[in-house]
Amino acid sequence: MVADQDTKTGLPFVSIINKRTMTGTLSSESGRFYIEAVPGDTLEFSMLSYTSRLFTVPSMSSTHDIYLQKRLFDLQGVNVKGKNYHNDSLAMREEYGRYFNYKKPGAVDVLKTLPANPITALTYLVPSKARKRKEEFKEQLVYWEKEKYIDYRYSPEVVEKMTKLQSPELDSFMLKYRPTYQFLNSASEYDLLLFIKQSFEEYKKSKAEK
Repeated sequence: MVADQDTKTGLPFVSIINKRTMTGTLSSESGRFYIEAVPGDTLEFSMLSYTSRLFTVPSMSSTHDIYLQKRLFDLQGVNVKGKNYHNDSLAMREEYGRYFNYKKPGAVDVLKTLPANPITALTYLVPSKARKRKEEFKEQLVYWEKEKYIDYRYSPEVVEKMTKLQSPELDSFMLKYRPTYQFLNSASEYDLLLFIKQSFEEYKKSKAEK
């Protein structure tokens, strides 16, 4: 498990990279993860706002908890504002750029590579575990980015202002009526507020019927 150094709670969406194979994965919501490695491999654990950590896989098979330390920032003279999704997204794409930009080799890649390096070209035609892991990791990163976008627009502050609900009821409402990425990606602010209003009307109606 990978966890916060101070709270000892699991950290979700931590990037774990095997430096030898350059394959990676993300930790689950509880901080648990699985990655293929052999003794001597170096694993890199990184997450925004935390100091990256390297871990060498020991010779004997065992489980290890990895703790990450939060990075401290000097906020003196700085106006602290709410999270900016666009900045977070750009930072994540910069950090994991090689995975976001990864494209599965196609027929064009084979034809381009064939004259100069036929062996490499042929490997493009054979299923590869490493390529599959990169594709899966990219899918995880894209999923995480979409979830952060939903959190950015469908925030507790906005929903609370529209519904006057307070936690924990607010949390339950937001989870039950959480909008999809597809909807939010094309919805205006008016569309979102109308969605929350209509969802709240439905919520009150279903609550009264119980």
